[in-house]
Amino acid sequence: MLRGFAFHEGRHTQRTWLAEDGIPDVARAARLGHRLPGMADVYEHVTPAMKEQVLQPLQKRWETSLLALRADERDRLIAAAPSWGRHSLDR
Repeated sequence: MLRGFAFHEGRHTQRTWLAEDGIPDVARAARLGHRLPGMADVYEHVTPAMKEQVLQPLQKRWETSLLALRADERDRLIAAAPSWGRHSLDR
């Protein structure tokens, strides 16, 4: 557990980042398990290209954050959750 951090705050941050990166609202909502209000939920759908649009900037933010850590911090984080850093550090 991280002191002073609530999981829900991470969801807000992720949605804000995606908006900042120009991701369509329908894709942002789908990523967080939300539904669009009104008829938008009926007529708008997430395409495979939109899913990729969501993943690319989040992956870049993740990799940048890993590289900003000291080596010992990065090692501890990856040891706690090995799959989180496996692909990011291989590049």
